[in-house]
Amino acid sequence: MLTFKSVQHSAVISVMGLLGLFNAHSSQAVVINGDFENGFTGYNTIGDTIVHTGAYESSYGDGNSIALISNTPGAEVDFTFSGNPTVSTANLETFLGSSSGSFDAIATNTVIEGSAISQTFYGNANDILAFDFKFLTDEDVFADYNNRPNGNFNDLAFFTLQLDDASAYVFQLADTFSSFSNSFTPFIYETDELNISLSLSATGYYTIGFGVLDVGDESFASSLLIDNVSLTSGEPVPEPATLLLC
Repeated sequence: MLTFKSVQHSAVISVMGLLGLFNAHSSQAVVINGDFENGFTGYNTIGDTIVHTGAYESSYGDGNSIALISNTPGAEVDFTFSGNPTVSTANLETFLGSSSGSFDAIATNTVIEGSAISQTFYGNANDILAFDFKFLTDEDVFADYNNRPNGNFNDLAFFTLQLDDASAYVFQLADTFSSFSNSFTPFIYETDELNISLSLSATGYYTIGFGVLDVGDESFASSLLIDNVSLTSGEPVPEPATLLLC
């Protein structure tokens, strides 16, 4: 399992270990509504998720809309962004197609709850899947005497990738040990706007998921912002001379 403990720059990764190639066919490889300008059209959602229009008081996102995924514990603080409560770890694992215990495996303490969105799309081998994200938190990122976070309450953001009906792989995007600055959103801290790009290793139907987890307790909330989800062909463009010979 590959995890990103602290993503600082754009990264290109190949999702290895996704076994079993599919026969190529004429299905269009495309991600629907990757900029969220049409709300959550094309996505499934669970927990506290909204599409926020406007700048969200943060220098993040292109266009007018971004996806916000929060672990705000509505039952405890009587507030959620969407009006929907977060859900249990088991419900998240079922929703995203990941195996039991996969979220605890990337966390530094027991995962309590969370929220997520997902979309299924057709992708060809070597296509490039990319997205922008930012992690926001109210957790104390300077909790101990060394000005480091408390690993017992280490909320995190993640994405998942599933090929066909195999178990989804889980990748950590950021946690409270990431680099932060003060936020002008309702949260105290935020990371820089970060980008992930990955190369699909096989042809088939993929489901990508994005989410945020409450780790250790429910006292402080964190959120994940997602924008500019895209899928581009990884096939090289033929040279003009080659085209003339066809």
